[in-house]
Amino acid sequence: MFESLCGFYSSGKTLPEDFRRSCLESLRHEVLKREDELLHALYMDLNKPASEAYASEVGFVLSEISYALKNLHKWMRPVNVKTPIMFMPARSRVIPSPKGVVLILGPWNYPFQLLFTPLVGAIAAGNCTVLKASRHTPFISKVMKTIIEEAFDPDQCRFVSGDEEGARELIDLKWDHIFFTGSTEVGRMVMEKASKNLTPVTLELGGKNPCIVFDDADLKVSAERIAWGKFLNAGQTCIAPDTVYCHEEIMEKFIEILKGVIIHFYGADPEKSPDFGRIINGHHVKRLASYLACGCRVVAGGRYDEDKRYFEPTVITDIPENAPVMNEEIFGPILPVIGFKDIEDIIFRLRDKSHPLALYIFTKNRVYQERLMQAIPSGSAGINETVKQGATHYLPFGGFGESGMGMYHGRASFEAFSHFKAVLCSSYRGTGFHYPPYGNTLKFLKKIYRLFG
Repeated sequence: MFESLCGFYSSGKTLPEDFRRSCLESLRHEVLKREDELLHALYMDLNKPASEAYASEVGFVLSEISYALKNLHKWMRPVNVKTPIMFMPARSRVIPSPKGVVLILGPWNYPFQLLFTPLVGAIAAGNCTVLKASRHTPFISKVMKTIIEEAFDPDQCRFVSGDEEGARELIDLKWDHIFFTGSTEVGRMVMEKASKNLTPVTLELGGKNPCIVFDDADLKVSAERIAWGKFLNAGQTCIAPDTVYCHEEIMEKFIEILKGVIIHFYGADPEKSPDFGRIINGHHVKRLASYLACGCRVVAGGRYDEDKRYFEPTVITDIPENAPVMNEEIFGPILPVIGFKDIEDIIFRLRDKSHPLALYIFTKNRVYQERLMQAIPSGSAGINETVKQGATHYLPFGGFGESGMGMYHGRASFEAFSHFKAVLCSSYRGTGFHYPPYGNTLKFLKKIYRLFG
């Protein structure tokens, strides 16, 4: 498999714009043809409501394809840049070129979006690609496999599924780039293995995304946006609010409003709601249940059923600082709410923690907004909003530190899978003042560099 992809890439077939465009159009055609199959498969794997699944997965990918097709010619164009006067006559430019044969490893929480969005960038950039899906999502994997087989030459793009051992064997190959979305722990393993071949990586990981609510925030709107971002996909979203830090003067009021919002969204019994998803498997239900045994106070929800993969939208408070729920990425529908005194207090609490994938700030005070964004490093940020900053192709998306490295979405996806080659083309005319013997050229060089450097 690997050798055939390398051969296809070496043939140069992926380089022309027309070829890349036809591949993207073929991918869009196959996705559109199987929209209903994709939605059904996402329901079977994760109980995703159709509207939620379309907006966050199928529609998202279609939007990325359309954006790439619209902008592909511009992205592929060489960019002319200035040339230092001492190198004249010459011209300089930057040429985007494909990296080669790349591997994309997808997770289970957004199995279609998080595998096919980077694929759009890889194809637009002219690469050959292998996609590896999670073994935890068999229904959507089957549909994705069909789409890839129908849309692409098998020597250009392959879809594989399988266990963790198979993924490790794949990573050991000498790829030109590896794109991984998943946990920080596995991300470290991917980077370690890639380093043996000096393979560049893009790592889209996770972390504990803080959500800070000040006393001047609109509490109803804030509660709605936080609850939506948190309980979307049953909390299994890498940029979901992980913990709410609420100003202590409005904390109890905020919790009461939040409880009402949850009932409004999902009813008194969310298990019966057609709009609330399920946990990927029983193992993760047990993991989430263990967080409630830390001595915290459950103020909403708390019910779960391992066999049904159900975990109710849950709000907790009065949490011990050393509790696992305060130190591990929750990745589920449990929302801790804890109080803080003022902006200095919240900065002190968060500044030494691992860099989150997302930071959320709810306040009308622009000074607070700017200060927190400067004081608390994060991959992305939302002000008076959650999650949406990661759902637009106009903004690059990626982590920072333990939450990942590299960016994608829109043009950033094309750039992630491209090598930008620096080219200086010189004329045969010109002087050789910079050649040895140097003689008295030092004075001339100083003048040139000081005037034009």
